[in-house]
Amino acid sequence: MKKEEANDIVQFFFPIMKESGVPLENCKIDVTTEKNKKKRGDIWISKEERNSKKFESSITALVEAKHRNTTIGDADWRDAMNQGKEKSQKQRLNYYGVTNCRSDIRFYNAFNDEEIILDGKTLSKMVSIEILNKIQSQSSNTNSFIIHKISKITKPLSEAEFRTTLGKLADIYRSAGLKKGDERIDPTVGFVVMRYISDVESKERTLAPVINLWDNFRKIADEEVVGDLGVEFRKTVELIWDKESHYKDNIYQDFKDLVSFSNKLSNNHFKKIFHELDHFHFYGANFDLYGAIYEEFASQTKKKEFGEFYTRRHITSVVSRLLLRNEIAPRNLRICDPACGTGGFLTEAYKALINNYSANGKLNDTSIKQLKRETFWGFDNDPKSVARTKLNMFLVGDGHMHIYDIDDSLIGWNEENGWKENEFDYIMTNPPMGTYEGDARIEDFKFTNEQRFELMFAEKVINATKSGGEIAIVLNDGALEAPTREEFRKKILENCDIHAIISLTTFAFAPYTKEKTYVIFMQKKQNDDIRKIQEFPIWHFIVDYDGHANSDKRYKTKYHDDLPELEIKFSNALKCGKMSITNRREFERNRNEFERRSNQREKEEGISGMKYGYVDMNQINEDNFHNLLSEFYLRPLTMDKITEKEFDNRIASIMDKFAS
Repeated sequence: MKKEEANDIVQFFFPIMKESGVPLENCKIDVTTEKNKKKRGDIWISKEERNSKKFESSITALVEAKHRNTTIGDADWRDAMNQGKEKSQKQRLNYYGVTNCRSDIRFYNAFNDEEIILDGKTLSKMVSIEILNKIQSQSSNTNSFIIHKISKITKPLSEAEFRTTLGKLADIYRSAGLKKGDERIDPTVGFVVMRYISDVESKERTLAPVINLWDNFRKIADEEVVGDLGVEFRKTVELIWDKESHYKDNIYQDFKDLVSFSNKLSNNHFKKIFHELDHFHFYGANFDLYGAIYEEFASQTKKKEFGEFYTRRHITSVVSRLLLRNEIAPRNLRICDPACGTGGFLTEAYKALINNYSANGKLNDTSIKQLKRETFWGFDNDPKSVARTKLNMFLVGDGHMHIYDIDDSLIGWNEENGWKENEFDYIMTNPPMGTYEGDARIEDFKFTNEQRFELMFAEKVINATKSGGEIAIVLNDGALEAPTREEFRKKILENCDIHAIISLTTFAFAPYTKEKTYVIFMQKKQNDDIRKIQEFPIWHFIVDYDGHANSDKRYKTKYHDDLPELEIKFSNALKCGKMSITNRREFERNRNEFERRSNQREKEEGISGMKYGYVDMNQINEDNFHNLLSEFYLRPLTMDKITEKEFDNRIASIMDKFAS
């Protein structure tokens, strides 16, 4: 081990371990073990003290340490991962850690290098020996999802495994003559619904006993008894949604339009599909099932339409946790998405509150009942999207009772379904963007005179939020920087305090659109404060990588993920920013912790300027048209002065490339 790295461990990482609940007497640094022979581990952590004869046999963790200037994903970090993987496997550990001793640590599955997920979140800090033991006992070659505090969390359905199965279903549909699009989408969704209903009914029967469900079909599918599986499925569909005998008390009535099976599917096709889906349990799915199904089966036209209301779960998950960070105990809440699409924000908000309450010992039957029946509200103008949202809410636990199909969220208010002024504690949404051609009168809007969905929607969202309520809304770059929309931004600043602006990668919504978007976190002002511009600065964070490839394929990446760092910094960055009002000196002393320039690896990848930092309100003014763009402040463009000869040479070089 290099002397500098050893010094970093002692000076910086040992205090972190001690604070996390790892006794230093249970650690050895830079030593070999009997199983590793000549391979020295940087930090071995054992359940026994280092002087004990049982130290080696009780080792529960290995952490490979690199120099404090190392960054996640650079060459040194990847080298540490290779070393950690090899040494941990020899030691028969199921995982390993990598750290730069100061700012970053990650834990990886020793079999496949997947990041360890603890209670639904990427593990990005040092933890106690108790938790390290749980990681060792629960992780395996098929599992990187660890459960510690949150008893209601279950291991999520594997998206990769589900997508592989969709590929197999595509072959079955092809043999049946079903074309891409609804012919393949509808039966897939139908099978998912039927599988889910069977899982729910196995815990508490609500349907009539005469109705056969998924588990009853297994003998037919396995050909232990004679029967036509397609006929049995269709018979069950008729009985579940039989209006005369079961419809009124049927908790699944909202899903009727989601279940249909093509007549082209034969008994043999049904059996093959049954066997492909039989081992899945869709309750608690940690990704958007519809997104996976649509990406596999939809036509390009259908995908473009779907992209208008589809926000990927890794985005909605982080946004929900950040927005609801302070909701740690149950109370009467109303949380809304007025453009809910498939329910990505609402489902992740449900999970965020379950996790928050559980982690603080506040989850009980009363709070669960409240979440299921009273907390969540959603609106959409597509009946199928409403049905999808309701099903997705069911899949995560419930909360579907106030999801409504409305013609246009921009037209007036509706007392019956709750879409009205000053109604919601939280609103999180990715509104439609582009030209608005509905019936709402632009004269009724104060923030803008443009017939633009996103501008009009933002005003409606602010009006629907209670005073003191908080909002997370996705807006495009034009809304935040176009000089012609300065009045829109001034109105937002007059009516809301902007806490943070998160710049998303341009691939966040790929392949559907590559429009540059931002998530604005803001709080509606109290009536007395309207038109008073906030004094504290706005914190900006630029997400260059969100854990998925910056391409249309959007596959997961091992090293490029800014979201864990965003989550680590967000809450305290906002608290520190507020401190500037009461104690400017204290704020200046602490602000460096929440401001960072691009690190060496990012610079090598062409990323310059700041990664995150504060923008003081005096910087946002008439001279820059009240620009709110993160890059405008954190990564300003610089003029490159060149001579006329250099200019001519560059033009000539460009022309030569075209000529060749």
